[in-house]
Amino acid sequence: MKPKTLKDLRESKDITQEELAKEFNITKEYLSMLERGERNPSDKLKKKMADFFKVSMAYIFLCINETKRLKNIQQKN
Repeated sequence: MKPKTLKDLRESKDITQEELAKEFNITKEYLSMLERGERNPSDKLKKKMADFFKVSMAYIFLCINETKRLKNIQQKN
């Protein structure tokens, strides 16, 4: 199954939030907000993510949008 969200991408690599935050030179708290769809990463960070996960920037963009969509569904329920 293909990862659909940023969290799925991270978990597919069996990486903790702490490890990934260090890789991207961001805080664990900011990474957590990204995974919950509460923040938008800069294009520079999207590029780092795409390179790290070996996916396109478009795929990262789709993961971010899916994360936000799921968050909106959860908030409505």
